[in-house]
Amino acid sequence: MYYKGIYHLFYQYNPFSAVWGNITWGHSTSTDLINWTPQDPAINPSKPFDVNGCWSGSATILPGNKPVILYTGGDIENRQVQNIVIPKNLSDPFLREWTKPDYNPIMEPVDGINASQFRDPMTAWHGSDGHWRVAVGAEIEGNGTAILYRSGDFMHWMRAASPLHTSKGSGMWECPDFYPVLSKGRQGLDTSENSEDVKHVLKMSLGETQSDHYMLGRYDLEKDIFLPDNKVDDYREWLRYDYGKFYASKTFFDEKKKRRILWAWLNESDSEADGLLKGWQGIQAVPRTIWLHSNGRQLVQWPVEELESLRRNGAHLHDTELKTGGLFEIKGVKASQMLA
Repeated sequence: MYYKGIYHLFYQYNPFSAVWGNITWGHSTSTDLINWTPQDPAINPSKPFDVNGCWSGSATILPGNKPVILYTGGDIENRQVQNIVIPKNLSDPFLREWTKPDYNPIMEPVDGINASQFRDPMTAWHGSDGHWRVAVGAEIEGNGTAILYRSGDFMHWMRAASPLHTSKGSGMWECPDFYPVLSKGRQGLDTSENSEDVKHVLKMSLGETQSDHYMLGRYDLEKDIFLPDNKVDDYREWLRYDYGKFYASKTFFDEKKKRRILWAWLNESDSEADGLLKGWQGIQAVPRTIWLHSNGRQLVQWPVEELESLRRNGAHLHDTELKTGGLFEIKGVKASQMLA
């Protein structure tokens, strides 16, 4: 999230140990997406509606430049419920304190929703009818789904008759994301943007593949549903953000530079003992700018341009003949440096 000149990164965090548990929202801030300052945790388990953990969610900027966060709480009955927090002081660009309204939870697992498969609300978008929409990841009878909710005031939410989208046999949809991209061009769009020049991306994280998959398509405003370009309803044919360690990703619209930025968690294969020894477990991927390829069939990603400021001591080649299929050693450069 970008707010008053500051980038905010929130993440799942255990403040007491480098092992799973005590699920809290960590919080770091930056002015350049490179140098980060840790802040106090933003959301801690403290209320009956989140006493068993403050799980994933998303930030939304409301009219008047007012940020809010929707997140999943593990309530006192171990149900997954959706909650909201608001900044205590809007004049603080670092958003160091958040409050939990008494009207939480704002969405509960009723009417056939599995209370253990209902989580990770996405960034909300505003419809032409003046109502907000948000979708929550779920699994219903083995089918992955994004359950849609509507609200006129961002406090009281009603479940829509139909989900945003569902897919047979795909299992639980974790950390869903839904956002527009320009059909032509690299400029990012606000999440509420929609027009004939726009396609929509529906992304989900699948536990079975441990990967982040996405579909391209169209958002039907009248029916409030996502219509994928590929009509084959098989998650094994969905596109992927990345084929490496890359999970639970989330994008946001960067108002400062008019771009959409992609973050993701790089989970590890280290043992619990190794994590305790080094004092940390898991890292954030390098932030990437993301846009639609000119062919309209896939997304393109590239590390944010700010990373270029870290480059030092470049290697240059002059009057060198390169042979097709041949190998050539670049002196003075390590393989790890090539990634930057």
